[in-house]
Amino acid sequence: MKKLILKLVLPLAIIALFAFTKWTCAKVVDVPNSVLEGFPLPYNCPGWGSSMTLQFFVAEFVVDLSIYFTFFFIAIYLIDRFAFSIKPPKGMFITLYVIAGLILCLQIMIYSRETTFYLHRWFDIKIIQSTYGFFWQNRPDCFLAGLTF
Repeated sequence: MKKLILKLVLPLAIIALFAFTKWTCAKVVDVPNSVLEGFPLPYNCPGWGSSMTLQFFVAEFVVDLSIYFTFFFIAIYLIDRFAFSIKPPKGMFITLYVIAGLILCLQIMIYSRETTFYLHRWFDIKIIQSTYGFFWQNRPDCFLAGLTF
């Protein structure tokens, strides 16, 4: 099981964390309305100082990563323990690590631009609308869809 954690659970958690997301359209007090990203807790949003900045919230990201890791750990453990023994081929591990590495590199490039890192989200939000999707889909433009505040 220890080998499965490093070879299967970790790359699956990284892939799922960055691939599947939730966009939360929110009204923020005293600043422009924003689309926050992350599932189950939003861990990033656009910065308000410039159009190319981001804000990244570390505590929410750690909670999200631990939830994904726990989910995949429990799922793999239950399948390995009760359904059938998991013995995937070596090529699958390599493929998972390559995909996880590419997604991780892409995210590092995105967050390496003018990103401000905060320990936790320091502002309150009022959620207007939420939608789920994958990172390659366009971010919803909730504020042009006729929503009023």
